[in-house]
Amino acid sequence: MKLGLLQCDEVLPVFLPIDGDYPAMITWLLGDRAREVELAVFRCDLGELPPDADACDAYIGGGSRASVFEKLNWIARLEEFVRELHAREKKFVGICFSHQMITQALGGKVERSDRGWGIGVKTMTLTCTQPWMQPPLDEVRTLFSHQDQVTELPPEAKLLGGNDHCPNGLYTVGNHFLSIQAPASWSPTAG
Repeated sequence: MKLGLLQCDEVLPVFLPIDGDYPAMITWLLGDRAREVELAVFRCDLGELPPDADACDAYIGGGSRASVFEKLNWIARLEEFVRELHAREKKFVGICFSHQMITQALGGKVERSDRGWGIGVKTMTLTCTQPWMQPPLDEVRTLFSHQDQVTELPPEAKLLGGNDHCPNGLYTVGNHFLSIQAPASWSPTAG
């Protein structure tokens, strides 16, 4: 399987010793499955996008210090590419900035949070479970670090979870988009 990483930033050098840059984090996230995956990295923040949606079998996107509503050329191009992924029903997992990008690209709303920064490990209540959520849980603890957030879901979205600070923290669009505000290294808190 060829997985396209839509990289939207780079990890600051001071933090690289912790978990490496985004490709290293994605490889770690894949665990034993990493051997089965060819990771293709596209530096979207530097203007590099896949030539078309079929360049990879599936995509994953992470965070950025930028805001999706900034008027930057690379953000506009990425937004258009996300719409293409949706139209072609390509699998895409959007985390943090990429979660917000899915929202904006598909007609939802992203704003600076009036609650301030969301930082630290927080519990997210799962309001709707899916068959792929194994084991099924009522809540998970995730690591948050954001000041922008989804304030209005895209019309086709199905909300799966959130919390008081970030009510729209996890959702799907069809069977092809999974969108989560917090990084995807979850630790269960309840069954």
